[in-house]
Amino acid sequence: MVSADDQIRIFERLQHHTPGATHLYLVRHGQTSGNVTHQLIGHTDMPLDDLGLRQARQVGLRMRFVPLDAIVCSPLQRARITADEIARHQPVELTIDYRLKEINFGHAEGLTMAEAVRRHPEVMRLHTDPLDEHFGWPGGDVRSRFHAAVFATFADIAIVHQHQHVAVVCHGGVIGSLLAQLDGGSPNDYASYPVANCSVTHLEVDTNGTIAHLMNDIAHLEVVRTEPWSFTIPDDLATVDLARSGEENQ
Repeated sequence: MVSADDQIRIFERLQHHTPGATHLYLVRHGQTSGNVTHQLIGHTDMPLDDLGLRQARQVGLRMRFVPLDAIVCSPLQRARITADEIARHQPVELTIDYRLKEINFGHAEGLTMAEAVRRHPEVMRLHTDPLDEHFGWPGGDVRSRFHAAVFATFADIAIVHQHQHVAVVCHGGVIGSLLAQLDGGSPNDYASYPVANCSVTHLEVDTNGTIAHLMNDIAHLEVVRTEPWSFTIPDDLATVDLARSGEENQ
């Protein structure tokens, strides 16, 4: 889902009620080891790996010509370190916004999907309905509440920073959720709304709606893993006996 300025899209759901645009530059953090091993890393405060640090420096250089009025980022260090590289070239300080944290995978934090299914058989619901809006991670976030909070957060950021250019450095699940909701799609359809590490998405919010100038742009990166995140249940676990597995994990 990559577009350039000659492929502008307009979304009507998010808009200002008074004249004056907000330019949002959404940046996902650099790569972590959990991204490579396909672990469920949400609230876990995992650092960038070596490639992630390189990506952060590259997106910082990419953003140095954007006249930013503010940089807002998630409190998790993978986002803060990435935001620091953007701030290095800007005359503005970081603002931490705790609402920008990734979805909380609860008891499944740090696990792969295969491990999560074995330990928490209720996760098998994602096999029968991967887009289940009401699914709740054991001990973590309910999808519907998370997505509603994401949209409300960006609506607030757009209002607070009206007439400004602001970089928002956060997470793939957060950015993907916003883009899907703007597009009228399912925010749980991760394959349709991929967000690569240190990609840049440029949205302009005005009275006509939200204009997408760039989406998931990675032209500034030397190396990036672009495969979308998947919550697919491994085939060998698709027929797991939920009752039996539940007893084993008590």
